[in-house]
Amino acid sequence: MASSPPDAADDAHLHDWPAVYALSAGWALSFSVVTASITATNLASSAFSPSASWNTVPLAFLIVSISAWSLALPSLFARLGGRLNTYRATSCVGVAASAIAAAACATESFGALCVSSALFGLPAAAGQSFRFAVLALVPPRSRPKCIGLVLTGGIVGAVLGPAYAAAAKDLFQSAPFAGVYLCTGVALALLLGVVCAPGLVTFPSEGGDANADRAPAFAAVRAPTVTSSGTSAAVTLATADVGFRCAVAVASLSYGAMSFLMSPTPLSMRAGGFSFDTVAHVITIHMLGMYAPSFVTGKAVAKRGWRPVAAAGAALFVAAGAAMRDGRSVAHYAGGQLTLGVAWNLCFVAATAEVGRVSLRVSASLGGSAAERAKSAQNVQAAADVATFAVAGAASVASGAALAAVGWNDMQIVGWACAGLMLCAVGASPVAATDGAIEAPSTVKGLVTRGDDSQA
Repeated sequence: MASSPPDAADDAHLHDWPAVYALSAGWALSFSVVTASITATNLASSAFSPSASWNTVPLAFLIVSISAWSLALPSLFARLGGRLNTYRATSCVGVAASAIAAAACATESFGALCVSSALFGLPAAAGQSFRFAVLALVPPRSRPKCIGLVLTGGIVGAVLGPAYAAAAKDLFQSAPFAGVYLCTGVALALLLGVVCAPGLVTFPSEGGDANADRAPAFAAVRAPTVTSSGTSAAVTLATADVGFRCAVAVASLSYGAMSFLMSPTPLSMRAGGFSFDTVAHVITIHMLGMYAPSFVTGKAVAKRGWRPVAAAGAALFVAAGAAMRDGRSVAHYAGGQLTLGVAWNLCFVAATAEVGRVSLRVSASLGGSAAERAKSAQNVQAAADVATFAVAGAASVASGAALAAVGWNDMQIVGWACAGLMLCAVGASPVAATDGAIEAPSTVKGLVTRGDDSQA
């Protein structure tokens, strides 16, 4: 377990807490759109999809597009002048996607619903990147905890999304579920307000501070400046790291297993005769399980390292499958989905901390200005997200067909298999010297400290 840096007691002034809390609030709004989509999209599409096996395709478009947009985010950051401008643009795209989705429900257009889901993936991918953006706002010892703090905003999103989906699904009698997407448009407009608030969120390497490009005081040797090919080198260096590969495997398998077992839950419950309100409550419980433990999980990773936390999450995947296979009552669905959410949280927060640690270490080793190091770290983080959401999207696509082919009970075997693979990945990962902290040389808001805080 890594100890805190020597200056830990004196670095309170290096935390940009208003920005951290703003990103947490932003993730709450962004995630509410995702949870509303999870609650409503498959049921909306079932009314006009070509066949029952296609019912989960629109939601799968959302998850797959998150992977694709995650790959594009570093380029968007560069083209649009940084994270902040990109977050503003992606929020606008989300508002437009909400209008398209509402129109799709009104006209019963399966294709338009798929298009809107693909567009929703852009603000969702941007929201997912908030957990990496926070690395630029705090010193190394606080990074795992602040990743958890940002993800804790998902608690609000977990409750808010299904709640407004249930309240607005019949807002327009002639267009069921169109009201849900009116609400997602409002949520994304509020997110736009958060990222447009003057001075609330700034990033040191993107013009937030004139001194952000100052070299670390202790850097005796500087590697060659990062070029456009250097960002590819960063990904190559990261993928050569065994811990990074294992962390990405855990993130991908946990998200894939969660998506595979969560996406068809509304369809399985409706087939069992449960009301939409009951379905929404179960999805809310699942989402609370996904995000309520985040801050505690972040502290556990900071104290114990990512490996034991991820191993505990893998064990909970086994318990979740057992609960959902045991029966088809509301209690079985709710208990199983709650456990599934907590299992995902432990694995995902732990894996994110390790990915963040490696991305900052690799970008620091390549050198260059703060902006160049930031781009290298962003590319490594995006590569991890691409793999994660590609697996999750494929799992979501397969879940509808699996539900129709083998049924709900036998689908749980996939979760158990993924849990076994995650435990193998954790076992194969070496214990890092800095396993409890995300460390790399940097400056925070232009103040020299230990750790590269301008790279996220």
